[in-house]
Amino acid sequence: MSATSDYAYSELVQGLEESTLNASPAEAHGLLCGLLCAGAPEAEAIWGRELFTQGEQGAQPLELPPPLRTLADLARAELEGEDLALTLVLPEEDAPLRERAEGLYDWARGFILGLGLAGLKAEALSDQAREVLGDLVEITRMDLESLEGLEGSADGDEEEGALIELREFLWVAARLLHEETGHPRG
Repeated sequence: MSATSDYAYSELVQGLEESTLNASPAEAHGLLCGLLCAGAPEAEAIWGRELFTQGEQGAQPLELPPPLRTLADLARAELEGEDLALTLVLPEEDAPLRERAEGLYDWARGFILGLGLAGLKAEALSDQAREVLGDLVEITRMDLESLEGLEGSADGDEEEGALIELREFLWVAARLLHEETGHPRG
């Protein structure tokens, strides 16, 4: 799995330079996916407002920087497509362990924020979807400090495997919640 479909993580960092939310590309993508998965009307407009005016009501609609506009279009197309695609925006696989863990943490945090901004109510979900929401919240409680110095050690190998599982879980969680909220594929 690559960091993004068409843009390098660093290009997305540049697209977010003016963001008042100070979001990483992973958090910004998670936020957008949360909005889309919960079926927020005008998800991209809400996303832009949240990123660049911190959700200020009545803020003028803004033109998203090109890398973010493309990312929004790709995320929507992937979630609405028939092939179960969803490329999570995360640091490259050769990035340090801590940086990749922070990316997963940021993505989960953004996704939860997006679900909340869209007004998703946990009580309207199935037991399985509510459990997934609880697991997402647990991810945002991950102790990132404990990952220092693990790169290349036996414990680092364990953490590496855990990150792969976590990335797969985030993908499954997004797909499940998208379908659960009445947005079937294709």
